[in-house]
Amino acid sequence: MDAKLAILLSLFACVLNSIGQAIPYWLVASISEAGLSASVNMGLWSVCVHWDIPGANIDKCLAQWDNRDHSVPRYIIEAGYIEIGASILMFSSTIYGVVRTVIHTPTVVYTTRESGVICILAGIMALAGCIVFASETIAGYYYHVGFALCIVAGLISIISGILYLLARKDTQDMQDIQFTRFA
Repeated sequence: MDAKLAILLSLFACVLNSIGQAIPYWLVASISEAGLSASVNMGLWSVCVHWDIPGANIDKCLAQWDNRDHSVPRYIIEAGYIEIGASILMFSSTIYGVVRTVIHTPTVVYTTRESGVICILAGIMALAGCIVFASETIAGYYYHVGFALCIVAGLISIISGILYLLARKDTQDMQDIQFTRFA
């Protein structure tokens, strides 16, 4: 049971992490004054700006890699790459766990230690990406849903890794009991 729950949790963590890094809502700032309002949403890959000026509304999103006039801050690039690595590890852990569960035979351990370790490393990487991103503070901005989704995904991935390791221990104990009963 722990292994199936671990597979579902690692898949859920992978989806959350992928959504979290894809949306442009890591940092949000807004200001409203004298009939004018402006808001800026910044993610790992794009920046979106919305202005309300009397007689005009302007909505514009720019991919951070398209504009050659400004350089993307290093911490955003680093956080993006760390989050991509975390998503890849979460996905590979899920696939490995599914394959090991599907090919389960009495002589094969239900799940292996590798799935748990990979999941825990993926969770640590997801949290590290958020820490790298948060290391540079910008006055007037606050962290938003994309940032939070990656933190939650990292924590779920760590829990999933622990469940993988517990499932391996439970299965090994059951195999030891069955072996002594038939010996």
